[in-house]
Amino acid sequence: MNTQTLLIIAQLFGNLAITVGIIIAILQVKQMKKQRKEMAAFEFFHAWQTPEFSKAVNEIQFLPDGVSTEELKAAKPEMESYAFLVHSFFESTGILVKRQIISFNVVNDLVGGVIQVTWKKLETWIHEWRQARNPVAGEWFEWLKTEIENECKLSLKNSNPGE
Repeated sequence: MNTQTLLIIAQLFGNLAITVGIIIAILQVKQMKKQRKEMAAFEFFHAWQTPEFSKAVNEIQFLPDGVSTEELKAAKPEMESYAFLVHSFFESTGILVKRQIISFNVVNDLVGGVIQVTWKKLETWIHEWRQARNPVAGEWFEWLKTEIENECKLSLKNSNPGE
């Protein structure tokens, strides 16, 4: 074999090594993204299971739909803190879902119904909060609730295609 042939073979092996390295890097990035999503889902589930949050959600669910700020404060002294905790949690969840850090399907399967119920309870309180203090309060919570409602409507439509 002459020098020219050896150089061509060496160049082919070099190109092959670079290609294999790029493929391995791409696979590792994909694996890291998958692990990040799995970890985020685990953390989401863990946060959901705290006694403080569970108590807050439970208390909110027993409120009438569309509770006002006045009614919330009158119900129990700690009720506004519960409402803020639930609102903040679902607001953060909406952002994480929108940015695809947590899967929409995981959130919908785990707490979709709770999100819909707690939104009905706190909707008036959130709208009052928007008017008084923060015009964007609850926007991601509301977005997530709407996405869940849309998914429910789509599921019902697909389960009854003749209608």
